[in-house]
Amino acid sequence: MPESDRVKTCENCVRAKIRCAHTPDSLSCDRCRRLKKECYFRPSRPRGHHKKRTTRIEALEDKIDQIMEQINPRPDRIYPTPKSNDGSDYSNRVCDVIGKGLVSNELANILLDNYREAMQYFPFVMLPGRMTVKELRTEKPFILLCIFVITSFRDTTLQQALEDVLKSYIGDVILHSPHDNHPNALETFQGLLIVLSGSRQLYQLCRFSSYIHIALSIMNDARMDRPPKYRVATRIDIEGESDQTGSASIPGSVSIADESRALIGCFLLNSTHAIIMQKTCTLPWSPFIESCAATLSAKCEYPTDRYMIYYVQLQHMLERMNLLTTKSIEGHPDVELQLQSFRAEVEEYKNQLPIPPTCDLLIATQYQTLELQLCQISLLDNKHTSTPGDGFVLVSRIDTLCHGLAAAKRFVDFYFTLPPTIEKSYSILNWLQTGFIVAAACKLVIVSLDSSLRYNVQVEELREALELPKVLQFYVQRLHEVAKTCKDGEFAHYQNWLLAASVWFEKTYRAASMEVSSNAGAELSVEGLDFFGF
Repeated sequence: MPESDRVKTCENCVRAKIRCAHTPDSLSCDRCRRLKKECYFRPSRPRGHHKKRTTRIEALEDKIDQIMEQINPRPDRIYPTPKSNDGSDYSNRVCDVIGKGLVSNELANILLDNYREAMQYFPFVMLPGRMTVKELRTEKPFILLCIFVITSFRDTTLQQALEDVLKSYIGDVILHSPHDNHPNALETFQGLLIVLSGSRQLYQLCRFSSYIHIALSIMNDARMDRPPKYRVATRIDIEGESDQTGSASIPGSVSIADESRALIGCFLLNSTHAIIMQKTCTLPWSPFIESCAATLSAKCEYPTDRYMIYYVQLQHMLERMNLLTTKSIEGHPDVELQLQSFRAEVEEYKNQLPIPPTCDLLIATQYQTLELQLCQISLLDNKHTSTPGDGFVLVSRIDTLCHGLAAAKRFVDFYFTLPPTIEKSYSILNWLQTGFIVAAACKLVIVSLDSSLRYNVQVEELREALELPKVLQFYVQRLHEVAKTCKDGEFAHYQNWLLAASVWFEKTYRAASMEVSSNAGAELSVEGLDFFGF
């Protein structure tokens, strides 16, 4: 047997597990010749063809490609057909930040507990007390992701990573999924409300309008802003086809209550933002919204449900009063009488409330916003057509100013009773309304320095009792203590705005004092105080 056709070690050496040495031309190895044993070499295996070797190389290359695709998956927006469950599996994988290793199970439980504490300040997406992270991860993964986004503010690096996942989900799943394979409308709607309520940093405030319009579009598509019986088929349906939007979105009474809370929350977010930032409200008050609030308050499934009707009624009054802003700016002669009538209506509503306005933080800030908005329209927006010496106008301005300064003082007294660092749980509603109250109080104090008002005994007493410079310093220090509890200065934006407001007030106050002493007829300006940088 030629040497090329046999193995290099004989069978005897293989069994002995020793090296087999032999000369090239010998038929027996050195050891077998010395021991006089029969030496036998097994024939070697036939070599494979070049084509087979190529096939094996190609198989290995394919395997490597598969491994690389698992490590670096390609973004894929071709979604499966609605008949399969792959679409929901895909969206769940996008939201699963626990599976991706961004959030540990221990941290997830902590963040969920933090959200439960914050629910009382934005009670429009409620979670049952028995619901766990595991259940949310399986049943409502998008809501869980949104909870993580707003409660991870103590670690900005983690929050930014979670924000990236959120943006990916909104872009890939919410905006680009086929019509028949959209994620659950109510869950998506609730999740966006959670994210909007927790807007704190400047970049979050800047995206507020975009996110709330996405939420409003989901609400409109699901027809959540109308009673279920009116969620009828579209006008272009044919052959007796029925639109299942209404019935599919509310499988049970729990979903009806959840829908109602979410609708009220969206109404308050949209309306408050529009009124304070002077933008167009795309979801104004409606009888259906108030009926939802009345039903929730009557059933009172959660303790905060009892306040729903008051949230809606106070916001409706704010919307009605905001309509007077245009009239006041244009100088309509009957605006002052309308404002006085409205002030009497607000006072009557307060007296009829079965609960004090300070029983709930949101009601307290809503009510004080309502009172100070009245004063701002009357004193700052209204272009008086009467002469400066008109006694009726002067008495009316003094009365309005005293109401405003007293309202600001009541809010300050209430705010001083709140627990330290409560601002960590504030929703955007609390921030917007509190910021407006601070800005309005600053402007009212400046207006009180007008020569026609400055030496009025009641105005002077209320201005001194308010002690606004000290209040602003206290507020700045309070936010500084809150910011220290966060790793990367989550509340720095509000703190910086408040510092700017304090500097503006001190500068304007000094200038107004000097201006009044040098020119008794000068008209004071309250321009220049921008609000939150929206």
